[in-house]
Amino acid sequence: MDSALGALPVERAGSGSGLMMTVRQVGSALGIALLGSLLAFAYTRGLDTDGLPRPAGDAAGESVVAAHAVADRLGSARLTDSADAAYVHGMGLVLLVSGVAALVMALLVAALPPKAGDGPGQDPDDMGRAPADARE
Repeated sequence: MDSALGALPVERAGSGSGLMMTVRQVGSALGIALLGSLLAFAYTRGLDTDGLPRPAGDAAGESVVAAHAVADRLGSARLTDSADAAYVHGMGLVLLVSGVAALVMALLVAALPPKAGDGPGQDPDDMGRAPADARE
């Protein structure tokens, strides 16, 4: 964020900061929605509801907590084990996707050359100083 805001003129820093925060919030919401959908898909696909009445199978597919409640009511240890395994598999998939995305971003950041003036020779006290601050 410092690099992006440092590239803006001082009078545009407020709108730039607002835009960066908006992008961060939208990105977070989309990431949570996509990863949550991936987890739900992997869970429902991995859940074994064979031999259960359809309403019980549908209820178990809602969440791992619901599957445990259905399993307790029906006395089915197999459903409990299946729900746990499906959830762990789904979380593993979500973590794998997150790790790959983080690795790709790290490689992109490492591959992009720094712009002139982004190096350690810059004085951090002079960055982003407003004209009013310069008179002090």
